[in-house]
Amino acid sequence: MSESEGFQRDDAPSPWRRWQMGELKAPPRQASSEPESPQQAQQAAERREARRREAELEALRERVRREAHEAGLAAGREQGHAEGLAQGLEEGRRRAQEELDARLAETLSPLAELAGAFGEALETLDEAVAEDLVDLALATGHQLAGEALKSRPRQVLELVRALLHTEPPLVGQQRLWLHPLDHKLVQTHLGDDLSAAGWTLQPDDQLSRGGCRVTSANGELDATWESRWQAVKAQVRHRRPAAKTSEEPQL
Repeated sequence: MSESEGFQRDDAPSPWRRWQMGELKAPPRQASSEPESPQQAQQAAERREARRREAELEALRERVRREAHEAGLAAGREQGHAEGLAQGLEEGRRRAQEELDARLAETLSPLAELAGAFGEALETLDEAVAEDLVDLALATGHQLAGEALKSRPRQVLELVRALLHTEPPLVGQQRLWLHPLDHKLVQTHLGDDLSAAGWTLQPDDQLSRGGCRVTSANGELDATWESRWQAVKAQVRHRRPAAKTSEEPQL
């Protein structure tokens, strides 16, 4: 066999086979046969402890951040709820007060007119009561005066003396009319004075005690108890409007 034939046999292609990924992996490293020193072991342990502590610290930070966030949210919700509640209560109170004021005004509106009418009625009532009081006072005074005349019949003597000394004096033929009992009393105490003045005494059982009448050709002087009392009443009633007018403010 020649040299060329031998070369050709050596260069002949090898049989085909499938390529796999694992064939490119490097062969596994063999563990170092040298033992780890105590210093290296301690350093490795310290590194592991440092990593563990760092992990725990990071977890603690995360938990604190989460709790703070949740607490802030809760506080915000609570504050917002409280502020909203306070605002709602204030708004509710304001509306309730406005509604109450409106209803109160609506309810009291008729009462205002009634109060005005009541005030006018009181003024009228004051006038009526004052008038009634005057009537009562006059009636009481009339009764007391009548009782005083009965207890002091000699008062008629003062009346007759006043008539005798009137200005201008009543002169001439005067006739003095008296209650029969007063007639006797006057005749006893003033008979001479009356005769000197030209007066004549005349009993009249139609007259009340304490009063008298004087008649003459020129007219009549009424000094009866009834007429004098009417004059007192008129004077009292005349003074009341005058007193009221004087109390009014002057413009």
